[in-house]
Amino acid sequence: MYQLDYVPIRLANLNDYFVRYKETNYEKYFNEFLYFYETALNRNAQLFINKYSLDNNRINDLKQIFSSLLWSELQSYNSDIPLLQLIKYKTLKAWHEYVRTVCGNVHIDNYNQYLNLRKVALLYSQQPNDKPLEEAVTDIANELNISENTVRNCIITSAQFKQNNNLDIHNQDNENYFNSSITDVEMDTLSPEEIYFKNEQQEELKTALSKLKPQDLRLIELIFGICPDCLKSKEKTTTREASLRVGLTTEGVEKRLKKILKRLKEDLE
Repeated sequence: MYQLDYVPIRLANLNDYFVRYKETNYEKYFNEFLYFYETALNRNAQLFINKYSLDNNRINDLKQIFSSLLWSELQSYNSDIPLLQLIKYKTLKAWHEYVRTVCGNVHIDNYNQYLNLRKVALLYSQQPNDKPLEEAVTDIANELNISENTVRNCIITSAQFKQNNNLDIHNQDNENYFNSSITDVEMDTLSPEEIYFKNEQQEELKTALSKLKPQDLRLIELIFGICPDCLKSKEKTTTREASLRVGLTTEGVEKRLKKILKRLKEDLE
């Protein structure tokens, strides 16, 4: 899609193409970026398509959304955040807007309604099959702090929205498109800048955790319910249960945890 009639020189950092464009106003640097980034863009767009069960022929639309949004942002770009990292999160929101306005079988008035639809659809899909509908509606309404009537409407609309093309708007599989560890909920509620800094903090925490001994990592996982590899939440255990699993006394675990937390604090400062 982004072919050139010459072979450009690849820059070490893809963000350098944007820097050169801003310095020279030569559009060729924007085109060269797309040329080199297309393979990654294809992969990310396909992951999004797979995650939400879109038709494969949507890929060119998603790519066009990315390139148009990037071009628009580039014209007024003036930030310390690398543009490529910033545009990734804006693109995800734009892709969801595309799903809302183009891909469904019913009209959804606004993005907030679409967010409610996704949240309700996800929670409803997680309910036991033998759970009465009204009981599920009440539980979802309480969890999301919305009315039961809103929940009922969202359940009906979500079914109609994906009826003909199996559009899976509540899919929460951890497809890591755009190499982001951010969750869908965070993507919906945080600004692109906030998402960027949150990801930076998560990467720093992963680095700090990687320096710990295996037994210390296991304690972090058991006591705080955090997966040291992906930082996802897991079931927590009591200090006593954790001590039995790692072969220490309860007092030994408490002392060890203090040392671990002190080291993590030092590494993150």
